Amino acid sequence: MTLQTLDRGLEAMEIISRRTGGISPAELADQLGVHRAGAYRILATLENRRLATRGHDGLFRLGTGALVVAGRFMNQYRTAAQPVVQELADRTSCTAFVAIADQAESVAIAVAEPSARGSIGISYQVGARHLLERGADGLAILAQRPERVTDSEAVRRAREQGFAVSDGQVQHGAVGLAVGTGETLSSDVEASIGVIRLGRLGDLDIEGLLPVVQAARASLAQLY
Repeated sequence: MTLQTLDRGLEAMEIISRRTGGISPAELADQLGVHRAGAYRILATLENRRLATRGHDGLFRLGTGALVVAGRFMNQYRTAAQPVVQELADRTSCTAFVAIADQAESVAIAVAEPSARGSIGISYQVGARHLLERGADGLAILAQRPERVTDSEAVRRAREQGFAVSDGQVQHGAVGLAVGTGETLSSDVEASIGVIRLGRLGDLDIEGLLPVVQAARASLAQLY
């Protein structure tokens, strides 16, 4: 059984987060199906916790408190995901990663090198970013989104195959394989998990690597 007041406050945050231009108390009341006075009380509570803020235009947007919570979530997620990423690296002898979408870019939030690093490893750091269209990680994320007429051939192929590959688009001489996390996260975070190594596309054992990457994705699903 849910606590109605808390549930409405969380629903209000969800609505506010989706209105990038801001939302008025009257509009929020309509969205929540509550009286305007009730919407004001919810907004006042969120303001008090810095989870919402009112601009000079009278519209409410997410406050800095939401950014703090989001940052803590990513830290917790990174810590929880790191053993999964490390195991993936060790099982594949490749650099393994989890990446998330940040507007038009893909950002690595968890990275692991094989414990017994060989010649096929590649240096890859947390925080590394590039356009979504340029790497297997980003293509796997884009492939999870609803189909659009503007989708590139690479995105269409990744959606059809259920995985994405890259061949030197992010770093010359590096190839990668990634799958989207789908509904494994209990939030709106768009993410992918995969591996990257030095070599050419023909050196990438997709048939052997894909089940291991998919198993790692399933392990992530147990976390969130």
